[in-house]
Amino acid sequence: MNLYDRNIETLARYYPDMDNLIEQYKNESDSDLKIFEDVNIDGEKITKIQKDNKLFYLDGKRQPNEPARIWRQVLGNLRKNTPVFIFGVGNYRYLKELAENTVNRITIIVYEPSVLIFKFFLQTVNLEIWMEKHTIIFWVKGLEGMDIKNFENTVRGTLTYDNLGCTKYLIIPNYEKLFYEDAVEFTKVCRDLMMREVVNYNTRQLFSGIMAKNLLLNARYLCDGYKTTQLVEVIPRNIPGIVVAAGPSLNKNIQEIKKAKGKSIIIAVDTAIKPLLNAGIIPDMFAVIDALKPLELVKMEAAKDIPLLTTLNAAPDILEFHRGKKFFFNEGYKFAEKIFENTGLREGDVSCGGSVATSIFSLLYKIGIDTIILVGQDLAYTNNKSHADGTFKEVMNEENTTNFQMVEGNYEEKVPTRTDFKQFLDWYNYYIEGCKEHKKNFRVINATEGGAKIKNTEIMTLKEAIKRECKNEVDIQQCLNQLHPMLEGGKREWTIGYLNHLAIDFAELVEDAKKLEIAYQELMQISSKRNINTNNYKKILKKIKKQVYRIEEKDVYQLVEITMNEAEYILRNEQFIQLDTIEKEGKEIARKGILYAQDIQKIALVLENFAKQIFSGMK
Repeated sequence: MNLYDRNIETLARYYPDMDNLIEQYKNESDSDLKIFEDVNIDGEKITKIQKDNKLFYLDGKRQPNEPARIWRQVLGNLRKNTPVFIFGVGNYRYLKELAENTVNRITIIVYEPSVLIFKFFLQTVNLEIWMEKHTIIFWVKGLEGMDIKNFENTVRGTLTYDNLGCTKYLIIPNYEKLFYEDAVEFTKVCRDLMMREVVNYNTRQLFSGIMAKNLLLNARYLCDGYKTTQLVEVIPRNIPGIVVAAGPSLNKNIQEIKKAKGKSIIIAVDTAIKPLLNAGIIPDMFAVIDALKPLELVKMEAAKDIPLLTTLNAAPDILEFHRGKKFFFNEGYKFAEKIFENTGLREGDVSCGGSVATSIFSLLYKIGIDTIILVGQDLAYTNNKSHADGTFKEVMNEENTTNFQMVEGNYEEKVPTRTDFKQFLDWYNYYIEGCKEHKKNFRVINATEGGAKIKNTEIMTLKEAIKRECKNEVDIQQCLNQLHPMLEGGKREWTIGYLNHLAIDFAELVEDAKKLEIAYQELMQISSKRNINTNNYKKILKKIKKQVYRIEEKDVYQLVEITMNEAEYILRNEQFIQLDTIEKEGKEIARKGILYAQDIQKIALVLENFAKQIFSGMK
């Protein structure tokens, strides 16, 4: 078997069907590109590419291995799971240096804009050892499904805030000349991924101090609440779902929504409640998921009884103000997961997408609605305003959008947007595409009448959309009245007992963290000796690992973790520590571990007392 065939087999093991995609590929998109082998001054084989009647050398004419070797030296000691993005494999030496001279297992993401070059690459190197040693993702433009957008979605999970600072990028020399537009796209994707992680991290930091508080306060409502998956039992499929967002275009067509009442399911975002109620429109449901959403935005008497879609993390003031049916999304918090499992209801959840509107959209799709109509979903500054009048203010201020990012508009060539809106737009583009692939008759109508263009949607006025789609009568409140709370009888009693026991669980966590602190102090003592005893060192590390596992397996640990200073949490993680000597390494692990254990004790004690106050005497 030749080298090419062996590599094809290797790829097939890691990426099923990629071998077929390569073999079935026709060289149509590479018709203007030719590959030649040459010999340099030193007698070594090098590669040159002819494109548009121009020749480009991918390797050096003298000492072709040297640039790659120097680049690898500059990278230094790469820690475990470091992501390295490489644009191009035409000069395989860079990938070879990286794969063969990196001790720790890293994640290598290779984007190759030419199938022809990639096939040539497969004839040149032996991939098997590299792919056993590291996680390598090959993305080859021109193969079916491997466009730049899908690339972004595929590699998104490789880049996190934890590894953001150590992420590496490389564009192979001359590739920016050969594939300029692709290089620009590649760079943009990498930049956007980094920006998204920064935004997500800052959001977590913003909410870290209040999330545990919100989760515990709102857990009280689970006993008499409902699960969003119950909606699939009672909402008919022959009506459209209408997502009412609070973008500035809502002011244009809000009165039209009245005509859809009783012929659709209308779900509003929290910020749209006041404009709707002031217009005499009572939505069938509204949604609140934000931890810091001010009560003032929904504080109207008529809003109290409107069925609510919400999360345990949502603003507690709003949940306390609300007295109607509460439908909870399952968010994956360990302590809450126990309760949701106890309901006996089917599994299922929504894709959040980062906003309350995207959550509503995902829910409507998950419960089987075939046609979704978007209203007020501008995702842009329409008329230089971020939201509709009557939301945050009676009349929203116009902003200077001169330097804002521009995106394609529904009715205008370009419209200004901001980072978070763009993130939601990207989510819609990706999610709707997936929905339509899964369900061929699924339709999305963008009746926003302004704002940014969402791919795979039909653009029409709300008046026209309602006339075409809202044909069947339905009483949503009557549908919802058929449902019973998710916890009744013995299940409710068990849940109350479980919530009352959380204070004890926090107290046990305090004691476990004290034991962990003592173990880290032992490590500090061992590591402070001149001649360290390796056996004792390994023994104490094993003890620490076991105690950390004991702590992090507890249901309530998550509530402590999200409250801790995230920087300290990341720093105590041993996988990011690589120092010259075992003594230095041990001291650093111990120092950060002691801080970590002390943090757990401090926060768990606060949450213990808080849980006592909330759940004491609960019936």
